[in-house]
Amino acid sequence: MALLLCVGLRAWCAGQSQPAAKAGERERARARAEALGKYAGRYELEGRVIPVTALDVTAEGGELWVKPTNAKKRRLLRRTRSTFTDEVEGTRVRFGFDEDGRAVTLTFRYGGEEFTAARVELPPPSLSGNTTFRLEGHADAQVVALAGSFNDWNQSQLLFAREGDGWVCRLDLDPGVYTYKFVVDGNWLLDPSNPSTQEDEAGNVNNVLEVKPPG
Repeated sequence: MALLLCVGLRAWCAGQSQPAAKAGERERARARAEALGKYAGRYELEGRVIPVTALDVTAEGGELWVKPTNAKKRRLLRRTRSTFTDEVEGTRVRFGFDEDGRAVTLTFRYGGEEFTAARVELPPPSLSGNTTFRLEGHADAQVVALAGSFNDWNQSQLLFAREGDGWVCRLDLDPGVYTYKFVVDGNWLLDPSNPSTQEDEAGNVNNVLEVKPPG
């Protein structure tokens, strides 16, 4: 009788501890996600001195990922609070923090040199203006932007919004001729709906748009 009572008590205790253990796991996962969220965001390199002009850092599945311009997304393997290793390049990535513990800079290596990108706050999508740009598909994209001669090729200023099965961006442009490209999660793309293109002095092929005077 005593043995049966003991076995029953152990089973009851085990059953009681499972919800508590699961709650503890959820709390640890929440805390981990909150901590990684302080690194997440877009980091931009001022000027176009190297091909990597922006890096998008995301927290997914309890891990930190980085997506450099025109490169594949890869994990950042944690070494210390501020230092990670790029799992593809094997190079060190270092974050700088503000007084609230939020990452504000990202230092990385490219071509044997170190470069520091500053965190930028992305604005709301640009949805008003006399000129409309559309991009179909790319349902899995996170950030779609418009960059061109009208905004000094800034890839973090004019954002698209999802609309139907694609993306749309609107802005006011004065009459004139402009060159531009779309930027989908850091990858520069030609506008598939505009066959008019032009090569710049650096050999980059861009779309050409002519905005005509009204009337």
